Amino acid sequence: MDVIGLAAEALKPISDEGTIVQQGWYDESLKRLHVTLWKLRDTEDAHSDDECEIEAASIQVNIWSRSDQQTLVKRIKRLMKKNGFLFQEGNDQTETDTGIFINAMRFLILKEAEETEE
Repeated sequence: MDVIGLAAEALKPISDEGTIVQQGWYDESLKRLHVTLWKLRDTEDAHSDDECEIEAASIQVNIWSRSDQQTLVKRIKRLMKKNGFLFQEGNDQTETDTGIFINAMRFLILKEAEETEE
C-alpha cells in the first residue's frame, strides 16, 4: 500500500492552495509553512488460509511553521478521515533552538489486501 500517495491525495486541497505537502522531514530551505508526510510502518493484518486479507499502514503528518496551526490541524484531520484514515494521536511542540513550531499527527489506514500474481 502506498500510504504516502494516499495521504498526499487526501491533502491535495491543501497543496492546491499553495501549502507545500511533501514526503520527508523538515526542510529548512523552505523558510515557510509546510507539511511533511512520514511513513511509520506497514503491516499485514487479518490472515486467512495463509493469505493477508487486510493491509495496515501508519503515517505521521507534521506541520512546520513559526506559529501554532490549530486551524490547519483540524482541516488535515478532517481531510484524512474523509479519505479513510483513522486519527491515532497528536502532539504539539516548539523547538526552542530554532523557534519552529511542530504540529504532529499520526494516522492509521486499513485496506483490503490486493491479490498478487505469482
